[in-house]
Amino acid sequence: MDFWRIVSPELQDQTLISGHHHHLICFAAVALAVLAAAVTLPVSERFTTTRGPLRYLWLMTGSIAMGTGIWAMHFTSMLAYSLPFPVHYDISLTIISMFPALLAGYSSIRLFASARNCRRHLHLAALLLASGIAAMHYIGMEAIAAPAKMYYSPGLFLLSIATAYLLSWAGLCSRISLPGKIRLSPAIATLIGSAVLGLAISAMHFIAMAATYFIATPAELTEGTFIDPPGLVVAILAVTFVLLSLLSIGILVDRHLARMAISLRSSEVRFQRLAETTQAAIFTFVDGRITYANPALSHITDHSIDALSSMSLEELFGEKFVHYVSQIPWADTKVGQPFYEQFQITTATGQQRWLYFSLTLAEFDQQSSVLVSACDISEQKLAEFKMRNLAYSDQLTGLANRALFMDRLEHHLKLLGRRSSETLSIVMLLDLDNFKLINDTYGHVLGDQLLSSVAQRVRELARKSDTLARLGGDEFVMLFEKVDSLNYAGRIADRLVESLSAPYFLSGKKVDVKVSMGMVVLDPDNHSTQDQVLHDADVALYRAKHQGRACWVLFDQQMDAMIKRGRQLQAELKAAIAEDKLELYYQPIVAAGDHQLCGFESLARWRRENGEWVSPLEFIALAEESGMIADIGLWGIETACRQIGLWNRSHAGVEYYISVNIASDSFGDERFARCISDCFQRHGVRRGQLKLELTERILLGDTDNMLDKLHKLIELGCEVMIDDFGTGYSSLSYLHLLPVGAMKIDRSFVQNLNQSNSSLSVVRTIIALARSLGLGIVAEGVETGEQAGQLAALGAAQLQGYFFGRPVAAEEAVGFFRTAGEAEVNREG
Repeated sequence: MDFWRIVSPELQDQTLISGHHHHLICFAAVALAVLAAAVTLPVSERFTTTRGPLRYLWLMTGSIAMGTGIWAMHFTSMLAYSLPFPVHYDISLTIISMFPALLAGYSSIRLFASARNCRRHLHLAALLLASGIAAMHYIGMEAIAAPAKMYYSPGLFLLSIATAYLLSWAGLCSRISLPGKIRLSPAIATLIGSAVLGLAISAMHFIAMAATYFIATPAELTEGTFIDPPGLVVAILAVTFVLLSLLSIGILVDRHLARMAISLRSSEVRFQRLAETTQAAIFTFVDGRITYANPALSHITDHSIDALSSMSLEELFGEKFVHYVSQIPWADTKVGQPFYEQFQITTATGQQRWLYFSLTLAEFDQQSSVLVSACDISEQKLAEFKMRNLAYSDQLTGLANRALFMDRLEHHLKLLGRRSSETLSIVMLLDLDNFKLINDTYGHVLGDQLLSSVAQRVRELARKSDTLARLGGDEFVMLFEKVDSLNYAGRIADRLVESLSAPYFLSGKKVDVKVSMGMVVLDPDNHSTQDQVLHDADVALYRAKHQGRACWVLFDQQMDAMIKRGRQLQAELKAAIAEDKLELYYQPIVAAGDHQLCGFESLARWRRENGEWVSPLEFIALAEESGMIADIGLWGIETACRQIGLWNRSHAGVEYYISVNIASDSFGDERFARCISDCFQRHGVRRGQLKLELTERILLGDTDNMLDKLHKLIELGCEVMIDDFGTGYSSLSYLHLLPVGAMKIDRSFVQNLNQSNSSLSVVRTIIALARSLGLGIVAEGVETGEQAGQLAALGAAQLQGYFFGRPVAAEEAVGFFRTAGEAEVNREG
């Protein structure tokens, strides 16, 4: 373009030629300009809000719409422009003229995205658009081929460019600013902006055409390719079709996107309301910093929303949470894949809360972020803890219960089986001696207090790694997993026995209680199950109680064999009592002076099925432990009375008696007196033939009831003897009230009669006491003639012991009758 043709008409001395426009076609041209702007502005909005490859598709569409619209408007207007000479258009320049318009559309759309926030960008966009419109127009004018030379009036030329700039700025500004200032809808604002931009394009064209004038020349058309106006019409129609197509597509797409935007906005509103009202915390974070948080997170953590935005994840949720997040392979994680975990956090007020987290990788604004929801499960955790506490702890003492102890013991046994260790593992089983008596004496409330106090003392002596449990009742058990040596275990046991046996002060009362304890060393070869461990500990505890209580015993295999024998004997003894397989043996009791037979002491004997004779000390103790001693006592009375009846019938005139040892359980049995009455009647037992040997402990029990029972037994025809006198605690003030007939001096005093002056003094004192009370004296355990002579000299009435005869069966006891009869004949002769 030759700008030297910008010449004022006043300077021309030749005839000036100007054209004129057909108004109808001009209106069509303006409509094309407005249409181009109407496509470009919404496309610019989409370009601004869209991310990704689709953004550049909108940029290309808008550039083509704007560029082709400007070009179509120009050449449509040129069709409406009439000159007095034929006009043709150079195809090359016609096509080239479109590129400035395309570049103008491209530049203005790119700058439109930032023009909202930057006025300088808005002016630059308007300037580039105006420059493109002007460049397209004046290059397009150079495409005119006619027999005339074209000139521009300088003033109108500059005005056309200025008008394009000002109206372009006004169009862009109206689209950006009007909705916020006068509350216009986006569609109305777009329509106004399109009209102003279309006016900018049209005004620039028509002012530029007003600046144009021609001077006729005789020149012919130069060589080149030209297009006639009809061809230009076809080109304009093609461009218009493209523009209308883009407009239609833009409208359809815009409507679809508008619906999507409305739906998205509605979803955003619903999500925002949900996020703001839900009790679950929802937040996002990037690089360990929170980028969004709903009010629930502030409520759960007790931190303000403002404080949350400045806190790191570690400050808010702790190191364990951050470590968990760092272990998630985010690089290999698909968007939307969730991860679940729960953590305990400390709130701003110092409270401990449990949260259940769901973490999901998401993308926001083309940036990877982690979307997290967190629910407060503190109440659920508390409920779980309470349920576990109910299932695995003792509610009275707070210690572990049997179920939890057995579980830990099983786990530890498996661990011992898999590895060897130089340290020992110990199980200690203890219970309180005579706890039932304490319960009966003070009541169950104080008994529970005692158990709780015992548990507390055990806790104070145990380590945190030890397992302490209450198995039930007054039985406690401890698992010590790592003990350096048996000596160390012994020191632990000593401290436990000492501490637990110290007095307890409960509800203003002093309570004395002792503990017995069994200890077992865990051995994988012998202990494959928990029951085996507790069995061995129970065996040791049983032995501790029999060693005098308030002590502890370490289990060994020999002890286990003894306990197993005891249990076997206990079962066989029960069957022997039921099947009447016990035997009653009789040891003679003779007069101290002439050794004449006075009667027998009956002694129970038991022979097992295998022929073994079980010691009375062994099976009587088993009977007392198992509660079978009362049945043995009743059996002894029945058997003794039956034997007395047999002897009465077979040896007329014989007045020998049989004494029966009575245990406290037998004496307290409600069947006892009835059994004696029935036996006297059925077997014809005469008064004084059945004597009952009772210990001092029995006789000095419940004094009021005791006297009533003794008098009733005497009324039935029995006589009462105090057995083993001198070995227990006697109340002399009470002794004279008892309706007893004789005392038996314990064998321990008789055996030491020659070796101990104290024994001689005790025997002398007992005999003197018996005489003062009018009681007979029977000395048992006489094994030598010297002992017999001494006892006779001291005043003993009757003697008993191996010196006169061992206990024998009833058939052999008859032999003592003959011996006594022969002695009587010899004495009379």
